[in-house]
Amino acid sequence: MQIEAITRMGFVPVPYPTALRACVRQAMKSWKDFCQLRQEDKQQLSLGDRIKDIGYVLRDEKGLRKDSKKFFHANLIMPDEVKARARDIFDQRAVAFIDATDVLLAAIEPTIQAFAREVEGQFDLSGFESEVMKSQKKNWTFRYLHYFPSDEGIEIAHAHTDRGGFTLHMSESHPGAEYLGFDKNWKPLPVSESETIIFPSMGLQYRSDSKLKALCHRVLATPEAAREGRYSMVGFIDFITGHRFNDAQFRLQDFEPGFNYQMSDEEFKKFFIPR
Repeated sequence: MQIEAITRMGFVPVPYPTALRACVRQAMKSWKDFCQLRQEDKQQLSLGDRIKDIGYVLRDEKGLRKDSKKFFHANLIMPDEVKARARDIFDQRAVAFIDATDVLLAAIEPTIQAFAREVEGQFDLSGFESEVMKSQKKNWTFRYLHYFPSDEGIEIAHAHTDRGGFTLHMSESHPGAEYLGFDKNWKPLPVSESETIIFPSMGLQYRSDSKLKALCHRVLATPEAAREGRYSMVGFIDFITGHRFNDAQFRLQDFEPGFNYQMSDEEFKKFFIPR
C-alpha cells in the first residue's frame, strides 16, 4: 500500500486481493438484482428514511440541488429484523443481496485495518488503528447506491467532502466520479474492478491535525449513466474520537469545494465540538 500517495493525490489506490475482488463483484451484482424488485418489496427492508438509518432508503427530491437516488445502508450489526423481512419477501434476490453484504463486510475488514495501520505509522497517529477497529460494529457503514437516469453531464452527486473518518470507493457501474485535486482542478477518480480508492474525510483531517485533507469529490452523469442510471458501492469508516463535526451549526453543502485544503488546522478545528 503506497500510503504516502495520500498527501500528494489526496487518496490511495488499494489493490483487491482475488477473493475480495470476487466478493465486491458479487455484492454489486446482487445489488443490481435487488433494485429490480418491486418498490413495495424493497420498502419492506427500510427501517427509516433518514440518511443514518440502516436498510433501504428512497430519495426522489426536486429542485436545483435535488437528490434522486435509492440506496441501502449495511453494517456489521445488521438487525435481524432486516434479514427476516428479506426472507418474508419470498424473492431470492432479496435474500441473496443481504447475504452478499454480510460476506463483503467480513472480507473487507483486513483492507480497512491495513489502511489504518499504515496511516498510524506514516503520520504518527498513535492508537489510530485501534480506534478504527474498535468502532467497526456501529461506525462502519456501507452504502449501495443507484442514481436514477438523468441529463448527461449534470452533477448527480454534488461536490462535497464526507463527514466521517475515511471513505472507500469500492465499485461503480460507470465512470463519472471525480475528485478536486489540491491544484483545484477536477480529475477522474480512478475506481476500477481491481482496486478500491481510499481517501480522508473530515474526521481524519481532524485526527491528523490536518496533515491529511478531506478530499472533495463529486459524480457526473456520463452518457451511459444518464441513460441507464448509475450503481456504486462506498464504505464510510468512522471512528470514535473526542470531537465530532458540528452538523447542528454547519452544513458541508454550504462550503466551497476544497475550502479545507489551504485552511490552517486551528481554523479547521472550529468546525468540531466535543462529543
